[in-house]
Amino acid sequence: MRYILLTTLLLLCILSWAQPGVSPEREVDGKRYYVHSVQAGNTLWGLQQMYGVPADEIMEANPVLSEGLKKGQTILIPIPGETVLEPTPTIETSEYKVKKGETLYGLSRKFNTTVDELIRLNPVLAESSLQKGQRIKVPGKVEDTDVADTNETQETNEVPNPFVMDTVKVDEETSEVVKVEFNDSIVEHTVLAHEPMYSISKRFMVPIETILKTNGLSSTRLSTGQVLKIPLKQERINKMTIKPVPPKYDPDGSDPIEFEEKERYKIAVFLPFFLEHGKGYSKYVSDVSTQFYMGMTLAMDTLEAMGLKADIHYYDTKRDSATVLKVLNSAEFQNTDLVIGPFFPNTQKLIAEHCKQNAIRMVVPVSCETSMMEGNRLVYAAIPSDITLMRRLGEYVAQNHTKDRVLLVKPKKEEDMPLYEAFRDAYNSAETEMPKAALNETTQESLKNLMTRNTDNILIMPTNNRYHADKFVSTVSRSDFRARKDGIYIYGTKDWVDFESINNDFKNRYNFRYASSTFRDYYTDLMIEVNRNFRTRYKTDMGMFAVQGYDILLEMCSHFFLEEAPVNLLANDFNLQQISPSDGYENNHIYIIEQEDYELVNTALLNDE
Repeated sequence: MRYILLTTLLLLCILSWAQPGVSPEREVDGKRYYVHSVQAGNTLWGLQQMYGVPADEIMEANPVLSEGLKKGQTILIPIPGETVLEPTPTIETSEYKVKKGETLYGLSRKFNTTVDELIRLNPVLAESSLQKGQRIKVPGKVEDTDVADTNETQETNEVPNPFVMDTVKVDEETSEVVKVEFNDSIVEHTVLAHEPMYSISKRFMVPIETILKTNGLSSTRLSTGQVLKIPLKQERINKMTIKPVPPKYDPDGSDPIEFEEKERYKIAVFLPFFLEHGKGYSKYVSDVSTQFYMGMTLAMDTLEAMGLKADIHYYDTKRDSATVLKVLNSAEFQNTDLVIGPFFPNTQKLIAEHCKQNAIRMVVPVSCETSMMEGNRLVYAAIPSDITLMRRLGEYVAQNHTKDRVLLVKPKKEEDMPLYEAFRDAYNSAETEMPKAALNETTQESLKNLMTRNTDNILIMPTNNRYHADKFVSTVSRSDFRARKDGIYIYGTKDWVDFESINNDFKNRYNFRYASSTFRDYYTDLMIEVNRNFRTRYKTDMGMFAVQGYDILLEMCSHFFLEEAPVNLLANDFNLQQISPSDGYENNHIYIIEQEDYELVNTALLNDE
């Protein structure tokens, strides 16, 4: 909301400087003019309304305007009354009583005249606005129904708002559908780091489809620093807020969803604690859930210090659908604003469908099936899928290895082929400042014949299969004599980190790298400080899942409830992108992690789009 207020204040400042009596004046050939500096979004219609000077007179004083208005251009606006005009012919006039809500523009349309003519007939209108009950002169003969004293309801019905084109009924209530005839305000917005299209749409109250069309975009993916043209509706600038009744929420729709701002929010967290052990109990899963919970409690302290008022409820899912259903149908769950969790697909899908039908946002804190987001605008995947990681890796390699020999190795397992195709397609379609290196698709058997000593060899093996990763490692070890020392870079997947058969010596020797959505550095000042607080409370250090619980709750509550207030995260840098207007959101951020001196380091960060 503060972004909208700042934008409005800026526009008001611009408009106030450009008003008659404030703008500088200049005399040219015995005539006096206002000197106006063209601002972004100015149009002839807007200048006509601002200065009360017909557009054709502005054009006549500035022949250069035949090529259109340009930002920063200086033009002359004739000062009314300074130019000798031909005598105005006498016209028939009538007296008219102004009704509630009427404007000069509306009356000009009603009586088939211009705003200037109404002001000429009623000089008092040049210095004051219309008032209900005021009697003014209008051209032509006025019908009795226009001069008769009527009650307020009749007046409102008799004089339609000139901007209203039609009415609609929603739940038996009539609401005006607003159409602005002149869209003469374009704001240029520079995309912030990790700022999704949905946030921009919500901030400026402009549909995503309109932003895409205005900027000639075919995708909602954005880049930091990208400049978007945002068309603002005239009624916002002039504080003419005429909104239709919001349509009833459509679970299968594709429009951005507006959520109610509240003094206090309700958050539900579903985790498989297995507090009573029972069927399906896993100590590992129970410990992971506990760590996640401990990290979230620490994040909640930070959020409360930032001003968030929320009640958070934790539910033990036990990996059981019946348990989850009972919670969803309970009185305590009613009016929930945000769901985080659960961990397993069967309960994830159950909760996702409930959230879809009831307009509740749901954050999945672990890897999930992409089908979860299809047709469900309420699902937010905090961890990108393997396909997304490989796609982003393809973009990174295309942008950062333009002078190297890039070799994409075809995996043996059919289940790895989607990763292979995701990398290939992303690499081929990636936009780069320099010409891309040719992508050489090969097999493990043919790999050695393509390696060279003349340049660095970039080897990509997109597989999560331990056996085939081992076979690939053996092939590289036998063929490395074909490349110069330190001239081989291997890109695998994040699963390779846990493959004990691929030792650290190999990873260091061949510059092993992979894409990941998280990177934990326990030696940063922030991590040390937060871990110290965690240790004080729980008498232990933060594990991987405690860090995730902390980051996810902190980021999502800031994003949804605190107008995206900046937060300092420990291991993540979320970039939630909507797959399509009717689908959910997925984190598209990646780090490039490298094994260096037997330690994992963050070697690069791919710019988010």
